[in-house]
Amino acid sequence: MKRFILAAVSLLLGISAHAAIYNILDYGAVADGRQLATRAIQSAIDACGTAGGGVVYVPAGDYLVGTINLRSNVEFRFETGARLIATTDLTQYTRHSKELDGVFYTEDCHNVSITGNGTIFGQGMEFMEADHPKRILGDVLNYIRQGADFRKLDGGVGDGPLNPKDRFHQMIVFSNCTDVRLSDFTCIDAPYWTFVIVHCDRVKVHALTIDNNLLIPNSDGLDIISSSNVDVSDCHFSCGDDAIVLAGYAEHFGDPGFRGIRRPSQNINVSNCILRSRSSAIRIGGWDQNPMSNYNFSNIVIYDSNCGINMTVRDSGGLDNVCFSNIRIETRLHSGDWWGNGEPIKISAMRGVPDNPVGMIRNIHFTNVTASAENSMVIYSSDESAIENLTFTNFEFRMRTGAWEERAGGNFDLRPNIVQGKELFESEIPAIYIEHARNVYFNQGVISWDRSCTFRPYHTHAIEAVRVDNLHISDTKAESSPSNPRLPLLKTRECTHVDAEFDR
Repeated sequence: MKRFILAAVSLLLGISAHAAIYNILDYGAVADGRQLATRAIQSAIDACGTAGGGVVYVPAGDYLVGTINLRSNVEFRFETGARLIATTDLTQYTRHSKELDGVFYTEDCHNVSITGNGTIFGQGMEFMEADHPKRILGDVLNYIRQGADFRKLDGGVGDGPLNPKDRFHQMIVFSNCTDVRLSDFTCIDAPYWTFVIVHCDRVKVHALTIDNNLLIPNSDGLDIISSSNVDVSDCHFSCGDDAIVLAGYAEHFGDPGFRGIRRPSQNINVSNCILRSRSSAIRIGGWDQNPMSNYNFSNIVIYDSNCGINMTVRDSGGLDNVCFSNIRIETRLHSGDWWGNGEPIKISAMRGVPDNPVGMIRNIHFTNVTASAENSMVIYSSDESAIENLTFTNFEFRMRTGAWEERAGGNFDLRPNIVQGKELFESEIPAIYIEHARNVYFNQGVISWDRSCTFRPYHTHAIEAVRVDNLHISDTKAESSPSNPRLPLLKTRECTHVDAEFDR
């Protein structure tokens, strides 16, 4: 009879009848959400791994957990209605570095997965000071149009972010693993990064949902660090920080215990995803020493975000060969100390560390991209680097204003960097701003301003270009800001080889 029941469960789960199934209830887990189930779940995983692999089965119910370690050839499979609840007792989390691990920490494993229509609940708001939003302070305020009134609230917490208390860090970690599969489950309210995939090869992420409280700082969705051959598809991420991050960090602030490892970040595809972020919906790069290359993004919707697509180089690692196609972007200005200021697309290469040179950004291509935004598209490189070979084909950029224009508008946000006066700073706001780039092409596009909005004197040209070599604009309909209708469509300074043809 027991064999018949196992076979029936196997068929229900879509698992081969030959796969061994390890039900966590058989190892003492209690589905009441009050008693710690960590030890029982770990016992089921260890038994499965020791036997050569199989399915660790999580029936419907609530299970209170600290840190769990998966093993090779183990599929951790949720039944519909199963939920892991992260305990607020921080002593129940392990530590691989100076910071606490989260709910899953999996290292040096092969053929490992988390699947099924369950939920991981991080209880992130329990680790926050619910009435205390973070504010922007310090010398940076000296360079902002509004000064100390920048993003000032009259009351409440606005868009956050809240100040965190002690918390565990990355909720789900896969480090130095191969053949990782994550599918179909939901993560809610991570108190820090939800996922980090670091130094992994051959990863498939499909049909995940991340629904973090938008007030929680650092609550990234999916961070893929120095990993290769990754496919992300059909996901919906709503996060209080970056929704998807692709980066080539060799080390990152002690989390999750990796340092000085040289592995490229390459061959990554992201498709059919819906993203919302209080920072950047898609962020590529940062403090990278490992090279980044061969990324493809297609069929992406970005909505209600602070910044849409953000590509940054701040260290010696460069970024090469990135393609975006069929992208829809909607960004707006926000309150609070979030990085970004309403830019639909931001590409920048500048110094972020004192000792290493700055890598290059090159061969970036956008096709069939539409954006509605409350700030410029910004392309910026310092003198010690360059952005080159950048194309936009079949594009539409529409400028508008919103509720935070008075207290946040008229500024660029290029954080993080260590260049004084170039973090958050006052600027005129054209629809597109480019500084220090080579081989920039705009073809078959529309640049417009929403006539139902009120624009300020600092809203200016369709395009402003500074120190750009080889700028080509063709088959593009454009207009200057309604607040400055007599300004030329294109303003150039110290540019060479400019060929611009606009259709008014």
